[in-house]
Amino acid sequence: MLFWGGCIVALAYTPNFFFDAMSWKKWWIDNGFHTLGGAYAFFFSRTLWRYAKLHYHIDMPFGGEVLIWVGGALAIGVFWEWYELIVDRYEVFILHIPSIMTYADNIGDLAFDTLGALVAAVLLWRRSKKQ
Repeated sequence: MLFWGGCIVALAYTPNFFFDAMSWKKWWIDNGFHTLGGAYAFFFSRTLWRYAKLHYHIDMPFGGEVLIWVGGALAIGVFWEWYELIVDRYEVFILHIPSIMTYADNIGDLAFDTLGALVAAVLLWRRSKKQ
């Protein structure tokens, strides 16, 4: 599971070598990777929850578990955005200058992380209904 997360992060950084930070193509690619990252974070949270459920004998309805997994994905997204914000403040990455656009980028990234987690939740919910 961690290997695939590392692959997503490595692939997310590759457009930086090909596109200007202010281009629309880079923006859409970034949003796609944040959606994919949100779905990954959802399934990562699900894996952690299943481990805890197995060891601590937690009993909860499926809908409650899905809400916990979406919340876990959101928490992972928030930690990632804190990382980006700190790195931006030290002028390492993106525009190399602190600006108000950094905050707008963070909010947009969190929206796409949430979208990815919700899409993963809906797909998992539909799959569980068929079984």
